[in-house]
Amino acid sequence: MRGVVHYAIVIAETIPDRLASRAAAHRRESVSACSAVAATGSPRARMTRPTEQVNGAGRPQPGFSVGKWLAADFSQSRPPLVVDLCCGMGGFSLAARDLGMQIVVGVDVDAQAARTFRKNFPQAEFLQGSVRSLKLLRRSSELLNATGALAPFIVVSGPPCQGFSAAGSRDPVDPRNQILVAVARAISHLKPHCALVENVSTVLGQKYANRLARFEGTLARSGYFVQRLLLDAADFGVAQKRRRAFLLVTREELDGNEIQDRIERLKQPELTVETALLDLPQPEVRPDDYDDQRDYGRFHNHLSMRHSTRVMDKISGLKPGSGPMSYRRLHPARPAKTLFSGHRAPPAHFQESRSITVREAARLQGFPDSFRVFGSFAGQMEQVTNAVPPPLAKAVLRVLSELVGLPLPAYA
Repeated sequence: MRGVVHYAIVIAETIPDRLASRAAAHRRESVSACSAVAATGSPRARMTRPTEQVNGAGRPQPGFSVGKWLAADFSQSRPPLVVDLCCGMGGFSLAARDLGMQIVVGVDVDAQAARTFRKNFPQAEFLQGSVRSLKLLRRSSELLNATGALAPFIVVSGPPCQGFSAAGSRDPVDPRNQILVAVARAISHLKPHCALVENVSTVLGQKYANRLARFEGTLARSGYFVQRLLLDAADFGVAQKRRRAFLLVTREELDGNEIQDRIERLKQPELTVETALLDLPQPEVRPDDYDDQRDYGRFHNHLSMRHSTRVMDKISGLKPGSGPMSYRRLHPARPAKTLFSGHRAPPAHFQESRSITVREAARLQGFPDSFRVFGSFAGQMEQVTNAVPPPLAKAVLRVLSELVGLPLPAYA
């Protein structure tokens, strides 16, 4: 462990008198020891405090308005608005929509993910491009402002994890790792009421400590606290072992123990692969003239790959729960291991001599059958396996929203 000096926010002089006592509580300096959470360590939250956001005259920097945020009462406002950065096909956005939030914009570089996002979130605008683009961030701000009435808004983001992932390059200088810091800059630019960022569990390891410190430092300079949280999707009704790091970004310090206690209350019984895939029929083989706009039966995206006899024999010789990284055979009585695609084949069905379909992968990620995926077959599988599982994201979003006072509909 190492000591980390934390500073509280200096509140603007323009804060109303009725908030003076609350503001004074934030004009302090403290020193606390924080322990880094390793990928294999405790899931308890770890907090980073913001530095003083002042210039030489002792005044807040231009554009920094903590007072306005503290003064806002959102109890009677509209549901929260959502900006989804590095949105992919929309796992985070689906979780937010299920909580009654309004998805305003999604940003991503992937053209195939763009089609999926647009089809499933027709009321939102998709901006294709990098989160580094000031033009796209300004457009996001315009879309938020166009909503009119006072409404809180939140940024969610699942930046590319391949550079951090055990299944990826695991290279600390992988260019994709830089996007995490770019997301922090985007959050600082947009100034949401809070934000939630997801990535692989290994991002919390010592190997990537410098990158994570830059992420947290960027946000601290804009007046945000950061809490770290490590969770497994299998604990939240997802039929897959998928450990993920969440970075909770807020304007006020949250109690790590309270976060964990609320999270614990949302955990669900373990869901097995067989239960998750129970009512799906045996799929037909994907035709050579496959068209992602056509309907191929009751379940969208439920077509199997055309395997050679050699591959089918290889799969049939594997026991459930065994096999190499490619065509690893699922075990029916357990959650699946972490799904991924890329240059490796999807896992094999536990009973049939084939790899799983996109629909089966989507179910193992916690997506409903109504969520349709577009693009090439390989592109569809990559979109699904790269997504954050919506049930897991929903649980963390709910806790974050409750703790910062964002209004959620009663049905959520």
